[in-house]
Amino acid sequence: MGWGDKIREMDRNKVFDKLEGLRGALIRIFLIILALSVVSYFFWKEALFFLQKPLGLPLIMYALPEAFFTSLRLAFFMGIFLASPFIFQGLWGAFSPLFSFNSRSYSVTIVLSATSLFYSGAFFCYFFVLPVGINFLVTYGSENLQPMIGLSKYMTFAIGLILAFGLVFELPLIMLILGRVGLINYQVLAKKRKYALLLNSILSAILTPTPDAYSMLLMMAPIQILYELSVWLVKIFGKKKALEPEVP
Repeated sequence: MGWGDKIREMDRNKVFDKLEGLRGALIRIFLIILALSVVSYFFWKEALFFLQKPLGLPLIMYALPEAFFTSLRLAFFMGIFLASPFIFQGLWGAFSPLFSFNSRSYSVTIVLSATSLFYSGAFFCYFFVLPVGINFLVTYGSENLQPMIGLSKYMTFAIGLILAFGLVFELPLIMLILGRVGLINYQVLAKKRKYALLLNSILSAILTPTPDAYSMLLMMAPIQILYELSVWLVKIFGKKKALEPEVP
């Protein structure tokens, strides 16, 4: 069955029903994030200390309201971070009918896997990538060039990198799901490695919050490893033949 056949199987009413389900899921996700952000606001100083620890340097405020706006950003970041299981549950509940994964056992496994991968990527970034990247960038200082790190700039750098790594670590699960439904297969992934490497470099340049090549390389290496892992997962668990697009 080609892609066109799968699309024609869904009539207009079913498409609208799925879009309505997605809208409801997004509203619930937003409310959960908002509630957790409000609670997290009372712990923003602890979160700031935790994020500042890899830096090992004092942060500088360049404007009076900078700390206030940073507290709001930190609270929202913690809201997203804590709400990630509910985010994945809501998104999978909305999209699972498209992949024919309606059983409870599949849903629980996929939501737990997505949450575990997200947290693994975030903590991998915090404990390994962030300290290494900071140490490398700080070494460009000298006696006449002392680092004075702005509060807002550092939060953008740290939060952006942590969230990016959390999302990138979802790659094996996404590829496995696409492989299970036959949209991709092992042969295609193995043959397209050079294109995957090019896409990897573009994606790393977009996701890294700073334009330096070193931060980009710190993201490229894990993405490429995750891609190779995805290839093997699709080879073991995916369909042997991918769905072919129809030629008019």
